[in-house]
Amino acid sequence: MVELPTALHVDTTSIILGSLVVILFAVGISLRPPPPQAHPFLLGRQSTIARTRLPSESPVYSNSNTGGVRAPLRPEKRVRTAKDILELSQTCLEGGERGTWIKGGEKLVEVVQALRAGLLSTLGNTPGLVAVLVEDPTDALLVTLALALSPQKPLVISPGSNLPETAQVTAIIQSSTLFAAAQSISHTPDAKWISLGGAGEKSEAAEDLLVTGRALIANNEAPPPTEAEPSDVALTIVSEGVPLSITHLNLTASLISWASLFPASPKSTRPTLSDSLLSFHHPSTPYGFGLALFAIFTSASLLLVSLPDSATHDDLQALLSTRSAQPPSLIFAPSSTFSEPLYKLLLSKMLGDSAIIIRQARNGKLRLLREGVLATKTIWDQILFQGVKKESRVHRVRALFLEGPVEQSRLETFRTTLGVPTVSTLAHAFLLSPLAAGMMWDVQRLPHPQGASAKSLGPVGPPVTGIDIKLRGDEAEILKGTIKGELLVRTPLLPPPSTLPPSLLLNDSPLPQLPAYPGASSTIEDNSGKWLRTGITAEMGKEGVLWL
Repeated sequence: MVELPTALHVDTTSIILGSLVVILFAVGISLRPPPPQAHPFLLGRQSTIARTRLPSESPVYSNSNTGGVRAPLRPEKRVRTAKDILELSQTCLEGGERGTWIKGGEKLVEVVQALRAGLLSTLGNTPGLVAVLVEDPTDALLVTLALALSPQKPLVISPGSNLPETAQVTAIIQSSTLFAAAQSISHTPDAKWISLGGAGEKSEAAEDLLVTGRALIANNEAPPPTEAEPSDVALTIVSEGVPLSITHLNLTASLISWASLFPASPKSTRPTLSDSLLSFHHPSTPYGFGLALFAIFTSASLLLVSLPDSATHDDLQALLSTRSAQPPSLIFAPSSTFSEPLYKLLLSKMLGDSAIIIRQARNGKLRLLREGVLATKTIWDQILFQGVKKESRVHRVRALFLEGPVEQSRLETFRTTLGVPTVSTLAHAFLLSPLAAGMMWDVQRLPHPQGASAKSLGPVGPPVTGIDIKLRGDEAEILKGTIKGELLVRTPLLPPPSTLPPSLLLNDSPLPQLPAYPGASSTIEDNSGKWLRTGITAEMGKEGVLWL
């Protein structure tokens, strides 16, 4: 019988080799690529197609997420008006001192309620129409929301829009820098004027509105909130010279469309109280106001800023380095003014690194991107991209939404460097939400329908939930399979068709019409067969996404 040794003797070489095996195993586990967030193969058609069409027109396209079922008009049963949206919100305004009333961190609902009471004490608690020409985006949002909850309804003039000639306003709220434009508005002889000051200027009278309103609320002397029905007009926005009478139903329907940009699978991406939303869209535009309202509904912190058309990456760096606000987690910006500065800002932060490291890191992240993987914790992020994002103050960003088409190569640069979904959207001057938007987890580089000789701009995605589209073009081209032409839109986000210019509407009464919404009746003047002519020329790709 053989006896085993009572002690196990291990030499130094075995210890070193064993330690190396353990270290390599731990490194391999920690640095392994994350599982794909979307299947690496093509996602398939992203639009649902109707079975019938009219001559010279494409079939009706809708978002495939709805499965052909009509989208609801409100996100929750209790959310029927703008008042309901605000009462449920916990949104705070960030960015330090902003505009006339915000000093940093105030709860938006409390400021709006106090400002409403202060405005009514000055303008009177009687029905009226108040023109709003405000340059500062934060002031513009607060004034618009305060008036939308009162009998004094706002007439908001979008930046660069022509002023209406027929509207008789009873009061005018304007920035001092827009005084000349405000003078040209048609108003009653006894119209009241409120100036909010301008850049670097303060208006004591405007600041007193908030102080007065808070005192009235503290003494229970503020007028009660105005009750409204979903079909009532909440505000009027003048966009591209056309007054848009936006109802409460339009506002709640826009929340459904905005929410469709944030899928719930494989994990919930909807904004929450812990998110900080940075918007470069002015709230005096339908798109900017709808975005701000969605942030308020989700209780995300909100920061409204603007960039000039000739902004550089240094301007963007200074804006993102605001110490009075936490770094943003969601960014919404127009691609025309934001894409170039962000691209140069990220490149400028890589200049101190080796060209070999930059090339290998980019190629490594691109390989993951081709597999459908968006990740922020790869070995390449630890070597290069984490430092770049921290220096650029975008390390908390979890999604980037750019309005307008973006070059596909630039989209890939943002996705590899930031490691987060980068989405192109399409806006229209009459809509409170995007007309079309890409899917967050779709990282495909799709071929252009016109071939390799076409522009390198990427698609703007399928129509969002709640919006139906079709293309009106040449019948011969449509029969060949080229679906291209003018974009037509049908959606509950639009004001009643009877309030829009007839030249912008097109009726397709021969096709079956959608039934009326519950509690509403279809009429000849306001029926679902009227389509808005957008004036946008687009082409529908084989994947069900729009190309401009």
